[in-house]
Amino acid sequence: MGEEFSHNSDLSSNMEDYIETISLLSRENRVVRVKDIAKSLGIKMPSVTAALIKLRDKDLITYEKYGYVELTDQGRTEAERVYDKHRLLKRLLSEVLCVKEAEAEAEACRLEHYMTQSTFDRFSVFLNFYDEEKKNGSKWIEKLKEHLS
Repeated sequence: MGEEFSHNSDLSSNMEDYIETISLLSRENRVVRVKDIAKSLGIKMPSVTAALIKLRDKDLITYEKYGYVELTDQGRTEAERVYDKHRLLKRLLSEVLCVKEAEAEAEACRLEHYMTQSTFDRFSVFLNFYDEEKKNGSKWIEKLKEHLS
């Protein structure tokens, strides 16, 4: 992804990807290293290091050269904001709109950076409504699935 700026924070889409990746890696591993981030994102280590310095300057991570990377409280909040949008979009695409799993994952990665908070809130309301309607056996959900197949 390019250095476009997200419509909902002062972080570029690349920086949001780094924050999200650090968060996910920290859930899987005891510590997060530059090489882990580079491998996960398919980016060379010097590029990761440059991005980490920017994130450290914004107080989103703690990082010392050749050390571990950790999210600050502010960084965790930012990572959760991005990941919440990712999960919502992936679910909307795959579960409601019947987009194949891998395509839904890739699309969610692209779209999460540009969705405003008000759109996120409306999608969230829609998915809650969808869940209620599905639980109640609403016919429109079956019709939607038919039209999408």
